[in-house]
Amino acid sequence: MEKTTEKDLVLRFKSTKEKRDALKEELKQAQEEYEKTEFVLIEFLESISATSTAKYEGIGYVQIQKPRLYASCREENIKALFDFLKEQGREDLIKTTVLPQSLSSFTSECVESGQEIPECISYYLKPSVRLYS
Repeated sequence: MEKTTEKDLVLRFKSTKEKRDALKEELKQAQEEYEKTEFVLIEFLESISATSTAKYEGIGYVQIQKPRLYASCREENIKALFDFLKEQGREDLIKTTVLPQSLSSFTSECVESGQEIPECISYYLKPSVRLYS
């Protein structure tokens, strides 16, 4: 049985990193192409006052869906939003949370400065490597 060398591991790491990065770029380009095509198709259907295309055998058809609404609230308006939601009886929508990335950053700061981490916070250190060419 042949022993794997350090150089073999670095080559394999470099190769898989390049493959991963190429696939990420390919996905990004495919997403852009998808969005452009979707936009052109919607424009086309709207220009002919249609909500769907014809049905094509072996392909199917496309139908314009009800637009999805995306809402947001600026940080400075959060109190007003919370007050409004309470008035509407929708306290169930109000969540106080700490995002995982923020908790990780805070915990990392504590570890680096030697502060004690409370038992309610669990963490692990994930080792990684970086390729320098």
